[in-house]
Amino acid sequence: MQEGYVLPGDQQPLMTSEREQYLLMAYPFEIAVFEATEQMEETIIRWMRRIISNKSVFRVQVHQQIQEDTGQLQIRLADEGAFAQLANELKVVSQFISSYQCREMYFNLRPAIQHQLLCHSPAYTITELVLLRKPFGQEQYKQVNVFALKP
Repeated sequence: MQEGYVLPGDQQPLMTSEREQYLLMAYPFEIAVFEATEQMEETIIRWMRRIISNKSVFRVQVHQQIQEDTGQLQIRLADEGAFAQLANELKVVSQFISSYQCREMYFNLRPAIQHQLLCHSPAYTITELVLLRKPFGQEQYKQVNVFALKP
């Protein structure tokens, strides 16, 4: 489903065979990544649902730029305020994760996506967040849950 989220080297989760990597998306933006055990998943989803379901649909403006070296279109948020607020509200989930000897969530407050095509909107309406999971040793993420925002 997702090509894979690549963290900076010092932020790479120290995954073991019991831990899985999770990715929180606001399509097309990758906004958070963390590791957790499968036993923690139900609690994480419940807490995320409680936090995210209280947020309203929001719109994000983007800047588009062609990378000279690759020729790819790079899209960056013009204002990361909505994602910063979400990251702040999800800190309690991050603290829960770290209480099980897993690294805290890594929030990408300046998410960028790259595409080959030049026909993208200057703004995206975020209506839901999607939680994806990648088991230890596997390449592909699979959808775990969809969190709808209030209209």
